[in-house]
Amino acid sequence: MKYSVAIAAYNASETIAETIISVLSQTITPTEIIVVDDGSSDATAAVARATSGIVRVIKQENTGCGKASSRAIRETVSDIVASVDADDLWLPHKMEKQLGVLREQGDRAFIFAKHRQFQHGSSDMETGEERPGLLRSDLVFYRKMFDAIGDIIDPPGGRGDMVDWLARAREFGCHFHTVDEVLVMRRIITGSLSYGRDAGKDRGFLAVAHMAMQRRKQRYETGGK
Repeated sequence: MKYSVAIAAYNASETIAETIISVLSQTITPTEIIVVDDGSSDATAAVARATSGIVRVIKQENTGCGKASSRAIRETVSDIVASVDADDLWLPHKMEKQLGVLREQGDRAFIFAKHRQFQHGSSDMETGEERPGLLRSDLVFYRKMFDAIGDIIDPPGGRGDMVDWLARAREFGCHFHTVDEVLVMRRIITGSLSYGRDAGKDRGFLAVAHMAMQRRKQRYETGGK
């Protein structure tokens, strides 16, 4: 099964080469890797281009992770898309195992995997906390589902974009499956968008909840479920 990889990157020059190498090291390698450099001020684009000839880098002004991810997905050419954050790592059999499940589950399946957290700069990658999926870095799906669901929206504060998009996917009728095995290493970087609790960044989750309630209200008012 052929697949493309979508990466949104912002000031990721320190980590993106390692991320891309982990993608290229899959037992089933991708057709292409699309990197959208979302207005980085460092060498992210140059580092990404230097890793492999199948990497295509698109530079744009800074718009947010959701919009950058959406553009990366729209630029893919394969029927299947896998996404990964520009600082996370895939274990070598990730795609082989997830593609097998996707084949069994059909067009509306979203396939995730468990991940293990590790601290950036640490040599210990074996003892971090294991968690279930529902991350951008875990996800494999059919491209036509993105076309049907629509773009990933950046909420206020920047957090919660995938929460909203996955909620919309469920509402569309997509079903989620998680491979019960650690296939992704999630890098924890102090000060990153997803690090710790921050009232300003977390307000995106409130916006996501409000959008979900508005969609339910609209369906109710129009006679939907």
